[in-house]
Amino acid sequence: MLTQFSTETASPSHSATLEAETLASLMVEDEAVVSDAPTYLPEAAGAVLLAALLLLSPKGPKEKPTR
Repeated sequence: MLTQFSTETASPSHSATLEAETLASLMVEDEAVVSDAPTYLPEAAGAVLLAALLLLSPKGPKEKPTR
């Protein structure tokens, strides 16, 4: 099964060569370095869930003042 092939051109331009080198360097780097995407932190999700549960938890009954 042929998955990759190369073609030969007469003379690649300087800009095409530079673009190919830039693309190759981006493909080698880690995704977080290129995209600057936030990383997944399960501890942060747990802290947010805990805070939400504490804020939404029912309050205890209030005592009525005696006369």
